[in-house]
Amino acid sequence: MQVDVFIPPGLSVAETIELGTLAERNGIRAVWAYNYIADPDPFTHLSWLARETQQIRIGPVAVSPFQLHPLMMANSLLTLNELSNGRADIVVGGGGAVMTAMGLRPKRKVRAVRECVEFLRQAADSRDTNVNYSGELYTIRGYQAEWLTQSAPGIFVGANGPQMCAMAARVADGIMMSDFTVPMVEEMAKIARDTRAAVTPVSPEFRINNFFAWHVKDDKQAAIQEAKRYLVLRGILRPHYLLSFMPKDESDFVQERMSIFWDAWRKQTGEFPGIPDALIDKLVDNLTLTGDLSDVDRLIEELKRFDGAGCTEIALGLHDNPAEGIAQIGKYVVPALS
Repeated sequence: MQVDVFIPPGLSVAETIELGTLAERNGIRAVWAYNYIADPDPFTHLSWLARETQQIRIGPVAVSPFQLHPLMMANSLLTLNELSNGRADIVVGGGGAVMTAMGLRPKRKVRAVRECVEFLRQAADSRDTNVNYSGELYTIRGYQAEWLTQSAPGIFVGANGPQMCAMAARVADGIMMSDFTVPMVEEMAKIARDTRAAVTPVSPEFRINNFFAWHVKDDKQAAIQEAKRYLVLRGILRPHYLLSFMPKDESDFVQERMSIFWDAWRKQTGEFPGIPDALIDKLVDNLTLTGDLSDVDRLIEELKRFDGAGCTEIALGLHDNPAEGIAQIGKYVVPALS
């Protein structure tokens, strides 16, 4: 299993370059940049990083065809791929917070993502071919990128549900999940394998990636506090995440008190009045990789469980002091998982 990192949102170009080049020096496979509301454009930032690196893969996550038409998405992706000498990837998703901010309530997300991926694949092979794509939602006529010189970028689908996963297994290069626990990864990997076996012989080329938060510091209490401050973002604490490691009555208890979790995130306090400490500890232990350097061996064993569940990559999410996290991952995790 290879190791990727997510750099934090809201970085400057200089910070993106600094962290991306550090990740490359530490043997990390790929750097992913968020596509968030009011954030710097990830394609632009990663194009600067492309100029300063030689091997590491780079890509934005997640870009929705409801936000950016597949034709324009193809232009941005293929330009990034050219600038990076064929090292670009993308995760296409159905849309989340960006869609809410835009006042959109898109329907048929699986169909939209499928058509977007189908067109992106054709566009990446359009140097000598005029592409006319006709879908139910998107129609593109006369697309030909004669300026292409590089091999095709990797096209992944952000898949947190079985329908999106099965569709991706038919048309994409891989999937990326977010905050999935080991049992959830096993379930999605089985869906992908079964789907591909029914369409084509199982191929080792299909990639299965999972974002998972990395909170490791010299001071264990500081690491735990950081994990708590971002806790509500871990799968938004939805029931199907929680039920993979806790009984229904505890999951229901969390659902009934979601306002407390959101308040802790908005105020960045990491405090959850009325929530038992043992329950918070259970959430941190199962939805994050948290501890100090004495916990690294234990955390590596957790990562090996993701490997055994079917992940070909793990994308470790960095928060405060991302350079520290990259150095830790390069020193301890990359050698252990290679």
